[in-house]
Amino acid sequence: MKASRIFVVVIIALMAVILLFEMNAPTRYQWHDISQSHKSKQPFGCYVMDSVLRGSLPQGYEVLGNGIEKYISKKYKGDKHTFLFTNNYDDFINSFDVNLLKLIEEGNNVVIASDDNLYYDDAKYVSEELGFYFQPIGDIYTAHFNKETLSDRSRYDTIRWWADGRFDTATYLVSTAFCDNEVRMSGSFRTLATLTKAKHKGKYALEAPTGTIAGIRYYGKGKVVMMSMPMLFSNYGILNDTIRPFVLRLLSECDNKPVVRYDPSHIDWDVDYVEDEQDSDSPLRYLLANRPLRWALYLALATLVAFVVFSARRRQRVIPIIKPPVNHMMDFVKRIGGIYYKRHDNVDLLIKKYVTFSNDLRAKAMIDIDNFDSLDDELMSLSNRTGIPFNELHQQIRDVMNSTNEDSISDEKLKRLIDVMNDIMHRINI
Repeated sequence: MKASRIFVVVIIALMAVILLFEMNAPTRYQWHDISQSHKSKQPFGCYVMDSVLRGSLPQGYEVLGNGIEKYISKKYKGDKHTFLFTNNYDDFINSFDVNLLKLIEEGNNVVIASDDNLYYDDAKYVSEELGFYFQPIGDIYTAHFNKETLSDRSRYDTIRWWADGRFDTATYLVSTAFCDNEVRMSGSFRTLATLTKAKHKGKYALEAPTGTIAGIRYYGKGKVVMMSMPMLFSNYGILNDTIRPFVLRLLSECDNKPVVRYDPSHIDWDVDYVEDEQDSDSPLRYLLANRPLRWALYLALATLVAFVVFSARRRQRVIPIIKPPVNHMMDFVKRIGGIYYKRHDNVDLLIKKYVTFSNDLRAKAMIDIDNFDSLDDELMSLSNRTGIPFNELHQQIRDVMNSTNEDSISDEKLKRLIDVMNDIMHRINI
């Protein structure tokens, strides 16, 4: 197989791997999704919470949609249950036809996690009948659900569970974002938990107000538990080691009865429907789910493949081999050496060596032997630097200087004088 074809096959294979990875890659958490939907795996959905409670509550746990009234009349047949309502949407009590007060009077238990007063269309207020209403605690800082807010420990309130015959006193830390309202209850309620707001700094300064956030009362044959922090019943709440014990204590107050959570976004019990557990929340799913975006993606991939194919088939220019430049320095040295050898001018050769020697001393040792006014001082510095005795060094330098003024010198003397200068430079370089 040609190299160009191998290149195309490799690129297409890598594109396929990247697409498969993107289709199966999880998305980032959506902190603004507070739907508490049974299908939602976001922090404030209820997919994980429903799964954990279904496996943790021995009496049973299930989720119902807007067919709750049919489910009660057809399936329960008088069996008593604990119903969990979380008010994360407007006017949730009018979204089904079950009389909530009658449901409690007949012996069912109800947990209402809300932060707004409840009423029917006929203006008969459930809040008034049961004897509670909601109002803000303090009135200042309203936090938003996001990663930064929930991780800011300076914005954490303190929940205090009051001891009763079932549980001991305990305290729990929770982000300020979960609660801005307290529940005011009549004397028929027994307080379960209170919340002390954190002391905020700056323009939101407070004196740490305290309010009731959970209470319980008997109503007819059943019980009702009120709680003003509905978002604790979510994936985030059930997975948080601090919040989870508080949530389970609230559910435990309604005795050993099956628990049913009402989720209006959930499908009716009597509809033949199987949830697709293989649905992916990857970013690529959003593109494939919309026709214009899907075709835009296909067109982009086709264009990329065509570009790879044509690029691989394009003829490449041959890069010429550039020879490195030839170093002629040795030839130059040999040529100069040959001239001196033929002329046999040892004095001129010694002068050239002496000039190079004196320049090297000046550059490397800061010693100027051409300065005759302070020659002794310069030689003393050179003696200290090289370790050669001063008298011996003085004699050697004088011999070199004097020989440069002679008419001729022998080969042996030239070699000896050059060795003297080389030895001095060697000692300096060490």
